[in-house]
Amino acid sequence: MNPSMATVWTAAALIVTTGSVAGLAAVLVRMWLGSRANGEVPEGDARRGFSFDRYQVMERLLSSRDVQYLSSQRGFPPAAAARWKRESLHIFRLYLGELTRDFDALHASARRMVAASHSESPELAATLVRQQVAFFRARVAVEWRILLFRFGMASVDVAPLLAMVDAMRIDLRRIVPDAAQPF
Repeated sequence: MNPSMATVWTAAALIVTTGSVAGLAAVLVRMWLGSRANGEVPEGDARRGFSFDRYQVMERLLSSRDVQYLSSQRGFPPAAAARWKRESLHIFRLYLGELTRDFDALHASARRMVAASHSESPELAATLVRQQVAFFRARVAVEWRILLFRFGMASVDVAPLLAMVDAMRIDLRRIVPDAAQPF
């Protein structure tokens, strides 16, 4: 490879890397601002509990099967596929925001239980920290996959995130079975 070609490839790699880092930073900021709008979980959200069934649609919402089927139908305009993808992504983001708020509500309830308990609960406190970090990492991974999905380079699998929130609900119910808060 000649020196001028190596320079072009180095510049291209630098541009792609810078763009990726900037995109990831934008995703993290958007995620942080969206889920931490006021720093508190509304009491009504904590009382309504978490419904795993409500989020099942997320697993299929960004599937390409629907667009493939519609594209095979006569008269389906190609521009409609792009619109379908854009609107499905918007709906997916709404569900993702709700899922994050439900996680925050579950986590806030658990923190209140730890604070109100008369005995020290290092096991529960450690579990809460691990679950919050794991949720954040899974949410960042989903945001990254959404970014790639926009450019047609990846699919979005939300099942691990859903399983994580449901596992948190089950763990909290197991650790504190007589809790007054619904999980």
